[in-house]
Amino acid sequence: MGRAERKGILERIGQLRGSTAIAYVMSDRPPAPAQIGDDAVRPLFEHLRAIGHVEKLDVFIYSRGGAIDVPWRMVTAFRQSSDSWRVLIPFRANSAATLLALGADAIVLGRQGELGPIDPTLQIQRMSNQPGGQGTLIQDNVNVEDVMAYLRFVRERAGLSDQESLSLSLSKLTERLDAVTLGSLYRSHSHIRDVARRMLLSRKEPTNQQAIATIVETLAERVYAHGHAIGREEATEIGLPVENADAEIDDLMWSLLRAYEDDLKLLDPLDAMAAVAVTGTYTEDAVTAVIESVWGLHEFAGQIELKAKRAMPPNLNISLNLNLQLPPTIDASQLPQVIQAQIQQLQQALLQQAQQALLQAFQQQAPITGVDIGFRAAQWRKMT
Repeated sequence: MGRAERKGILERIGQLRGSTAIAYVMSDRPPAPAQIGDDAVRPLFEHLRAIGHVEKLDVFIYSRGGAIDVPWRMVTAFRQSSDSWRVLIPFRANSAATLLALGADAIVLGRQGELGPIDPTLQIQRMSNQPGGQGTLIQDNVNVEDVMAYLRFVRERAGLSDQESLSLSLSKLTERLDAVTLGSLYRSHSHIRDVARRMLLSRKEPTNQQAIATIVETLAERVYAHGHAIGREEATEIGLPVENADAEIDDLMWSLLRAYEDDLKLLDPLDAMAAVAVTGTYTEDAVTAVIESVWGLHEFAGQIELKAKRAMPPNLNISLNLNLQLPPTIDASQLPQVIQAQIQQLQQALLQQAQQALLQAFQQQAPITGVDIGFRAAQWRKMT
């Protein structure tokens, strides 16, 4: 489905709901998914400025999450650009997308619409523990609530209360995470709750303090699995301002989602290992995020670049069968041009054979152990 069809759906949603609709969609397609990020704020502002101040704004969103410090800036912009705004969720709005939804005057969920916990995950660098103390610097993800749950387990479940036991438990934690990382985790623990409260208070009709405390505690702590899906019924029980999309709006939301699924290849995951199995490299042009309104379209586009990581053998054995040799008494420059051309063609064929033999040796003797994944030359571009 192209721009014209998607624009038509956004217009129809606006007509039925008496609003202006804007879409913010992020790819979750492996191996290069997109996340809510600060880079999207600038193109989003372009759309809001072009649309102007409106009475009602509907924000269609599909996202698996992202940076927790960005939703507040977006929600503030939505609030400044409209008298009231609502978020339209046909399917997934997880993590940071759920945090963004908390600032809406209503959360319009389709039949398959779902929210999720708002417990943040930090990306850190740490040294791996190896025999002999020779650690390797590795990238790791640490869920903030996992650390807090460990501390609660020590006190509440294990029943450890004396200083020696608590000190030993903390030392076990610091074997995995250094002091600075623990400080960052605690700061994120506090920050996510503060942002969630401010989101709920920013609504046109703010929730009372007791309800806010329940919502924040439930989404940040009581939902124990980060991938847990919170549907209509559970969201209502938590106390969120949920509206069920009527049948026509639900169908339009789902049609728009399917259009973005096709355009961003969301249902066509890229198998990185298979892609690099033959040549060792693979590239593909891709769009990983979209901001779209009746006014225009922005795409976050770049090139997926995959490169195989191989376990190199101590000695790489390459066999070539090159049987090209002229007698020493023959000067190649004195040979007829036809024969010279044939020799050049033969040399090119031998070069190709050498390259093929090298590739075959790599494939047989240096198995692929992983894939380096990059998204190159990526930026937001205004398409229309």
